[in-house]
Amino acid sequence: MLRTILFYTHFWLTLILSSPLILLYVALMPFGLHRAFRGLLGSGARAWARAVVWATGAAVTVVGAENVPKSGGVCLVGNHQGSMEIPIVIATLPRTPGFITKYEALFMPFLNLWILALGGVFIHRNSARKARAAIERGAQRLREGAVMIIYPEGTRSRGDRIGVFKPGSFKLATLAGVPIVPVTVDGSWRVWEEHKRIRPAPIRVTMHPPIATAGLSAEERKALPERVRAVIASALPACAALAPGDED
Repeated sequence: MLRTILFYTHFWLTLILSSPLILLYVALMPFGLHRAFRGLLGSGARAWARAVVWATGAAVTVVGAENVPKSGGVCLVGNHQGSMEIPIVIATLPRTPGFITKYEALFMPFLNLWILALGGVFIHRNSARKARAAIERGAQRLREGAVMIIYPEGTRSRGDRIGVFKPGSFKLATLAGVPIVPVTVDGSWRVWEEHKRIRPAPIRVTMHPPIATAGLSAEERKALPERVRAVIASALPACAALAPGDED
């Protein structure tokens, strides 16, 4: 319990103390003046994320970081076991990503500023029209050379299973014609979701070889969600690939 109290004290205190600078960065974005500070933002985000992961006591192993292209638009597609994946991914990726996240996160104080500063996009899950518009905004960022990450399950699994991948999520990459890098995170749910308190756990992050999306046929685009899901599942325990109910 003490670790949990100390962790959340550290988590929120660092967010609050950094908020004036992040707010200034966000205020500069409409005028394009933020570009000069992107490197500093990325370094600051990674330092913050690494401190957050360190505070949990988790031991993180990274495999395949060289599979993330060093430049150009890249769409990361990951499984979503737990809430710790956001700092884990920021801490371990060689490039700083923006997140496709639920619209409700726009109203989360301090966190919303970081999401905006990193180029995140808020998606309305209950409105197909607004969801398509959000995906298009994310695709435009990819065309401009950004890194974006999306979780096609749409929610946390809170365990080591992978849910069904929503096909609409893959339009983020196919609209922009950028490569997909599947990312497997194994063990993040044990840090918080397993016991509803912060506990150290071993976590393995696997960044798989890129999958090209430019020039895919209609059939290949249709098969893309299951193809990427299978790659992600390959770095998890055998039972993880089963969607809920498949084992019956």
